[in-house]
Amino acid sequence: MVDLEFAYPMTVSGMGMLASSLLSYAACRWLNLVEAKTVISLDFWVRRMLPVGFFMGLSLWTGNLVYLYLTVAFIQMLKAFTPVITMVCLFMARLEDPTSKMILSVLLTAGGTAMAAYGELNLSILGLIYMFTSETGEAIRLVMTQYLLNGLKFHPIEGLMYLAPACCAWLTLGAFFIEFPKIASTGALSIVVRHPIQFGAAAVMGFMVNTLAYTSIKLASSLTLKVLGTVKNTLLVLFSVVFMGETVTALQSAGYAVSLAGFAWYNQIKMTQIAGHAEAKPIKAPA
Repeated sequence: MVDLEFAYPMTVSGMGMLASSLLSYAACRWLNLVEAKTVISLDFWVRRMLPVGFFMGLSLWTGNLVYLYLTVAFIQMLKAFTPVITMVCLFMARLEDPTSKMILSVLLTAGGTAMAAYGELNLSILGLIYMFTSETGEAIRLVMTQYLLNGLKFHPIEGLMYLAPACCAWLTLGAFFIEFPKIASTGALSIVVRHPIQFGAAAVMGFMVNTLAYTSIKLASSLTLKVLGTVKNTLLVLFSVVFMGETVTALQSAGYAVSLAGFAWYNQIKMTQIAGHAEAKPIKAPA
């Protein structure tokens, strides 16, 4: 979007979801790599899948749009706030029971993120709005997906076969009104034609990321996926500083460290809870 000057994030996101739709359908229906057992009616798809697809599309669109306003390193720091929103959504959905320690860990994470934002040299308010919109959409999507996968027992790729078209439909609808007129008037589509490998690789890797994300949610939880994402974000911050020459201030580094500490504390609380629940389960005698 930046180097090739194809500043149309909704279209880019839609290309990725179109690839995910086609590849997941091919894996389930043509190549039989995945045994698709669940039959979804059109009414169920509209009522259950389209809402998830909306928040998925919102997260992808604004998550790509923010790269036009903020640096890669700062974006990764702000992503440390995503688990906070996810936790709040889990509390509201009654998938988590908040305790005083949990609330304190959330406040610590939020405070660290605020420090990192205050220390940013080239802060864009519009970029922050897009970033937090993306994080909110992602959190809602993750919680809704957790409900969906646990209830229907989808294989991750089978679930993507139904969810990716829902997301693609919303992105295509939005791009039709917001981006397509400008793409047509400027001839920007020629950029895609001249660089098919770059756009194709991005679309295919989007399919791989989505498949792995659904697998993580299926085998663990939406919060576990955020833990792995936090590790990835930390590595990206280091990469952008060392190899991309981006500047990170001391206040930003301190705020990011506080955010990570708060999130680590939350996960320590959760692990203790899980261990306690496991010990409290009665052991059944063998028949």
